[in-house]
Amino acid sequence: MELMNALTGRRSVRNYLDTPIPRQTLEELLEAACWAPSGVNRQPWYFLALTEPEQIAKMKENLEGIALGIGPLMDRRFPTHPEVKEQTVRFVRGLGGAPVYVLVFLQRDYPDKEPMMLSAAAAIQSLLLAAWERGIGSCWLYAANEAGYDEKLREIFAPDKGPLVSLVTLGYPAPEPPLRAPARKPGRWDIR
Repeated sequence: MELMNALTGRRSVRNYLDTPIPRQTLEELLEAACWAPSGVNRQPWYFLALTEPEQIAKMKENLEGIALGIGPLMDRRFPTHPEVKEQTVRFVRGLGGAPVYVLVFLQRDYPDKEPMMLSAAAAIQSLLLAAWERGIGSCWLYAANEAGYDEKLREIFAPDKGPLVSLVTLGYPAPEPPLRAPARKPGRWDIR
């Protein structure tokens, strides 16, 4: 797959097959993510892929609370589109049946947190594109942070690491009608 095809063709997947991702493939995806650029080459990210049933179950214990926690925020963001809230909350409750949950943390609590978060975001994008190139779907979520579960998840899964940056689901997409890309909003770039 060519890079531009991956950039313009990748979609957030919210419904997955229960087919496991081979460990070697998962290792290759995580390695690809770690080749992302980072400020002053600090490589501040830490990826924790949950695949074992007991680890997935631990995460699932928190999903209902996260879903409830983002409800009021979704009401404020989409007051005239309750279906967006319903779809989002439904996805968060089960994460679409994804076989892999990747929790992305910072390596530690950096005093200059903002550039470290931006570096981790670049690594997440690399993970999403590397997965898509291999036919693996993903969805990048910030819901746990918005619901106030970021510190709880850090305590459960990576107490020796820094703050939770995000959660990414990975899995083979369930057959659905192809998703059309939303229109790109105007005024997002310029050349001078």
